[in-house]
Amino acid sequence: MSAKLACSAHNISGFSSRRIRQDLSQYSPLFRLITIRHNDHVTSATLASLSTIHARYRPMIGSMICAPSSTRRAQRISADTPLKFHSLGAEKPPTGFRYQTNQLQQLLYRQIQQDNESGLDTRALLVMQDWCVVGEAYGAGISPTTSLFGWSLTKSAIALLMGRMETLGLVDRHASGLFDAWSGDSRSMITLHNLLQMSDGLQFCEDYRLGSDVSRMLFGRTPCSRYALERPLQHTPGTHFSYSSGSTNLLARWIHERLGGTERVLHFLRKEFTEPLDTPSILIELDDDGVLVGSSYGYGTARDWARMGQLYAASGALAATHRETPFIDPHWISQAVQPNISKNDIRYGYQIWLNCLGRKQSSNQYPCLPEDSFFMLGNREQKVMVAPSQGAVIVRLGWSATPYPVENRFGEILEAIPD
Repeated sequence: MSAKLACSAHNISGFSSRRIRQDLSQYSPLFRLITIRHNDHVTSATLASLSTIHARYRPMIGSMICAPSSTRRAQRISADTPLKFHSLGAEKPPTGFRYQTNQLQQLLYRQIQQDNESGLDTRALLVMQDWCVVGEAYGAGISPTTSLFGWSLTKSAIALLMGRMETLGLVDRHASGLFDAWSGDSRSMITLHNLLQMSDGLQFCEDYRLGSDVSRMLFGRTPCSRYALERPLQHTPGTHFSYSSGSTNLLARWIHERLGGTERVLHFLRKEFTEPLDTPSILIELDDDGVLVGSSYGYGTARDWARMGQLYAASGALAATHRETPFIDPHWISQAVQPNISKNDIRYGYQIWLNCLGRKQSSNQYPCLPEDSFFMLGNREQKVMVAPSQGAVIVRLGWSATPYPVENRFGEILEAIPD
């Protein structure tokens, strides 16, 4: 975990060794026993001179653990495998700014100062309305061009990518029989719709304790999507919601197989998603099978994450002048923010958390925020709120071990957003 996260933080976010150590230590004091060294694009993590793990960074691929030479032949892709594609080149300047009021800007500055004085370590606060940035503020050492770790915000990016594919006629989300490995058993009943809503019924433990499924999947030797593929069925598909990073990585594996491998996925991601959406800094890292780690390993600037949220607020249209040719079918967007039909918890749509559902058996996520709002949420309190009634998106990125006061902070911001 130290090698992987430190390599990405150093090479993608440009963080100092001190900041990386502080971030890792939030998870456990045990991380203080690890010695981390960076040598060009290779990061090593050593535990008391007993064991060393290396991770390597490559542009457009991200960071990957370097496998032992004895197992490298069995992998479809490793940290040393060359891929035939071209880099994106220089980052384009962001488009769409409309700083209308000092009131909103001063509020964002004040909130980020209060957050960091109280130890919340907020790194970016940004407000977007109708595709224009109307306010933004950044913590020490962070700028509008800093790519920040999204953790599970990446799940919503994968859902939007699926929506783009369906708009282009490449997806039938109600189809079953998704993987050859599931043929002949009850997992063949699972649909993409089930995976999008995390009601697939697969057994998966998401509690991040040592030895749990999510820890083994993200930091173990088995490629993430392959680990998820091997999970047994526990519930009838569609009947039980269970938050699972494995479900998202299965979506990523299906995309990988549907588009025909790593190079084609990366080409599609660039040409059909990040370039049209004007999110040049978005990077989703790969597992050892060359599959996007769609559950967790996404990086982007605050502006990038905001533009993904704005797609929901704009019903899939990139801009007002292009509503006749939506980037994502508005019907798909409307389905994405509908409650799932599980029996236990319906507050989840297509890889996105819903606020008000209008059903007595489920409470709102955030009672003091707009009833029509929904959220992209990630570990360490990454939060992107979409408020369709105001056409607004609020982004908070940071590294918090304790809950972020989202209702108080976002409520104040909503009151300050220009009409």
